Amino acid sequence: MSHSFYPLGVIHILKKVGLVVKAADDARKKADEFEIWLQSESVAVVRKENLQINRHIPLAPADLFCVFVLGGDGTFLSAARWIGDRDIPVLGVKFGEVGFLAETTEEELFHAADSVLNERFETFDRMRLLVNIIRDKQDIICETVLNDVVINKGALARLARIDSYIDDEYLTTYRADGLIIATPTGSTAYSLAAGGPILHP
Repeated sequence: MSHSFYPLGVIHILKKVGLVVKAADDARKKADEFEIWLQSESVAVVRKENLQINRHIPLAPADLFCVFVLGGDGTFLSAARWIGDRDIPVLGVKFGEVGFLAETTEEELFHAADSVLNERFETFDRMRLLVNIIRDKQDIICETVLNDVVINKGALARLARIDSYIDDEYLTTYRADGLIIATPTGSTAYSLAAGGPILHP
């Protein structure tokens, strides 16, 4: 009696995560270890290093389960720009001098990642600003930002005049070198430079 076996292909859905890494040796080394561990957990990885903050970064894949950020606040902000307006949770892992946006540390990375991958986590929504730059009644730029928007006078030798409105209602007119509008996530660097406090998100 002969037996024939016919394979049946069973679909196994993998999680796919983003991994954004600061351009520093310690962060890269840990990212290498972390990527190997993720792959051993059947997780696909889309890795980006030294992601620059500019408008020309191609957006992250829409099907990412989450994004892990190994770096400081600058790396975190780059990751937020990479994600765009998509509803993708982000976990910051402190690897820089400034890590106010990080939720965990290098030492706790694997434990935190295990919780995230097993969906044992909470998310907290952060406000973002919608920024439109209009010139000659045409939208030049339209995007959202997580941290802040800076308006400056550029190369002009004199102060700029800035008329400000909130929800189309006139607030005031500033005569200044520029104006910074920050979300609650805040811009701690500007605050500290002005002798102010750390702005916690």
